[in-house]
Amino acid sequence: TSMPGKPDSKITAENNKAAKAIPINNPLPKGTLELIDGFEEENFWYALGETKSDDYSTDTDTTEEWSTQGDFCAQWSFAKIPQNAKASFAIENLVQKDWSSAKVLIADINNTCQNPLVILLETQGGPHHIISRTQEILLGIGENINVYFDLLHEITDENGNQISAITEKDDIRSISFQIKGKSFSGSVFLDNINLVY
Repeated sequence: TSMPGKPDSKITAENNKAAKAIPINNPLPKGTLELIDGFEEENFWYALGETKSDDYSTDTDTTEEWSTQGDFCAQWSFAKIPQNAKASFAIENLVQKDWSSAKVLIADINNTCQNPLVILLETQGGPHHIISRTQEILLGIGENINVYFDLLHEITDENGNQISAITEKDDIRSISFQIKGKSFSGSVFLDNINLVY
């Protein structure tokens, strides 16, 4: 009996990594939902890369190409993202600034790239816009439904140090979704952003 050929370990590692990035399909969390943006009105988001040279976001728009609620969703585009860099998509003047009793933020995200992406949520609280960040989440290729951004656990400051809670969470001045990880240029569709209390 001959031994089966030993697979190339690098290819196996790559395949395993990709296999782990199964698209998210979470149940709706229990609690009261408050819609932050369903992208039905107009586009209130902007790409930080338009003004910051170290950010790889290029454009924000709304489109009818995909949606999980209503007719429209956001389409956020980015250039090729190098290792350890990010593409950020931000909004100011949120409909709800007081997040003190919110447990989680959820969103539906369609990753149209050919590779998994990492995403996190950054908040800026209070008059000094103090930064807090949620845990990074791995998005599979395709539709990721009810992606949970935990607002109570694993929160870090802008230097990556663990902090007990989102800073100034009763006065959130802006939020941004940051897409990280080495990626080719592409875009994601996003819809149905809700706070859950």
